[in-house]
Amino acid sequence: MKLREIKSSGIPKEITDFSPIECMDCGYDGHIPQRFFAVEPRVNNENEHNELRLLVKKELGFESFGNTGYDDIDLITVCRCPKCGSEEIFEDF
Repeated sequence: MKLREIKSSGIPKEITDFSPIECMDCGYDGHIPQRFFAVEPRVNNENEHNELRLLVKKELGFESFGNTGYDDIDLITVCRCPKCGSEEIFEDF
């Protein structure tokens, strides 16, 4: 399994519109950078999802991530508060 970073400009707007709004730990509501990664191959079961969680932690240093898909791509997104470093981020449209 591997992760391939994708620029947000290459992702449909209905996905990128759902974005980080505010840190749940410190209340920071400025710009919170968000990164997108394609997961290859697609995740098909719970064991593969657990493998993905370990990969995200090892390669990206994130404990949590959001996931969605479009076309034939499994996509994950990660973000961290630039003020306090928390991954507890409220995301919305």
